[in-house]
Amino acid sequence: MECPRCEGPTKVLESRRAEHGAALRRRRECASCGHRFTTFERRERPALRVRKRDGKSQRFDRTKLRAALLRSTHKRQVSPADVESLVEQVAVAIEVAGGELDAERVGELCLAGLRQLDEGAYLQFLGTLPSPNAEFAESAVAGSVRGARESAELPAQTG
Repeated sequence: MECPRCEGPTKVLESRRAEHGAALRRRRECASCGHRFTTFERRERPALRVRKRDGKSQRFDRTKLRAALLRSTHKRQVSPADVESLVEQVAVAIEVAGGELDAERVGELCLAGLRQLDEGAYLQFLGTLPSPNAEFAESAVAGSVRGARESAELPAQTG
């Protein structure tokens, strides 16, 4: 490591764990100018990936997921902090799964989280999915307006 002042060589004076073991704190001293400074070494998190239906893998984009969830919670009683928490839950699930997860599974995790937060936001997000999981689709259609309209007991609406 080079000194930030004179770019000379440095030596480590002291090392210890920091941030509950997530980082290493090192106290350093420059051999040339005597400047002392602290560095932190953190393990680099692996890039999270999402496997699409066509088999291609792409980087997990928190911003893209957050935007989709915020669109589904628009005009609903769901706070942005709840949406951010859901995005973090999905990111953790991807990390636990080894860094890559199917896009369909990401959608299921979002649906499960939205269902706990707000039924309307859940239905809104479900409508954006290309081919929802059968388990989610059956339960959603049973309670949706479209499902009620298409019911045999109600007359079809004409436009």
